[in-house]
Amino acid sequence: MKKVLLILVLPLLMLKLSFGGEVNFEKGYYYVVIKKGNFDKVNAVLQQEIQNHKWGIIHTMNVDKTIKSNTPHKTYLLCRADYLTEGIKFNKDVISVLIPCRISIYQNKNDVKILVEDVEAASTHFGIEDKKFKAFLRQVTDEMKSILQKTSDHFEKKSLTPQM
Repeated sequence: MKKVLLILVLPLLMLKLSFGGEVNFEKGYYYVVIKKGNFDKVNAVLQQEIQNHKWGIIHTMNVDKTIKSNTPHKTYLLCRADYLTEGIKFNKDVISVLIPCRISIYQNKNDVKILVEDVEAASTHFGIEDKKFKAFLRQVTDEMKSILQKTSDHFEKKSLTPQM
C-alpha cells in the first residue's frame, strides 16, 4: 500500500516543485525566486502587495545606484504603525532594532529574487523569552512571508497538487 501511495504522490510532488514560486528559507531569511521575471513588473507588484498588507515603505535604498551597478537592486524599509505600537509595549529596545523590516528585491540573471529577514529568528540574538512577544514576532514574520508569496503568485504557475 505504501509503495502505491508513493508512486501516486511522488509525481504530483515533483510537479509542484517544478513550478517554483514557493517561499523558501535559507540562513535566516525567507525568499522567493520568480523565474524569467521582469524586474520592473515584479517590483510594482511587490510594492502593491506591501500596501495590500497595510505596510508602508518608509525608505527605499537604491542598492544598484549606491554600488553603481546596472543590475536592478532595491531594499525597502517597511513599517506598520499598529505593529510598531504593539511591539513597543513588549520591548521598545528590541522592537526598535527589528522594525523597520527589510525586504530586498534584485535581478539575478533572468530571475528576480525577493528576500526578507526572519524577524522571529533574529530576535533570538536578544534573548527574548516572553512567549507573547515571540508570538507577535512570528505574526510579523508570517506577514512578510505572505507578501513574498502573494507577489510570487502573480507570476508563477500554480500546480494542481492538493495541499497536504
